[in-house]
Amino acid sequence: MSELWIPIIGIICIALVIIASLYLGTREKLQLHKTLQHHLENGGELTPALLQQMGANVNQTKRDRRKGALLTSIGLSCFAGGYVSGFTTVGMVFGVFPLFVGLAFCCLSLFIENE
Repeated sequence: MSELWIPIIGIICIALVIIASLYLGTREKLQLHKTLQHHLENGGELTPALLQQMGANVNQTKRDRRKGALLTSIGLSCFAGGYVSGFTTVGMVFGVFPLFVGLAFCCLSLFIENE
């Protein structure tokens, strides 16, 4: 088996995780929409407390901070894994994108929090 398959399988795994995350997030939002629509059809009121309880009104700053911490740790772990295994270039290739996106999310959460 060629050594070329290792990065190809890594890229495919990352793509599958991203696709699954997007699919599950969309499905959750659709289910929330259907629940709220059913509630309104039955004569219920749409209050901020109800939205908070159902998770529709989530603090965006907190969500961005969590995404930033997760992506930054993934990027750093790719760097560390590449360094430990002796393939520093591969670790950098896979780690640089999540590291910078994670740092951008962290900075974004700080800027939004200060407004």
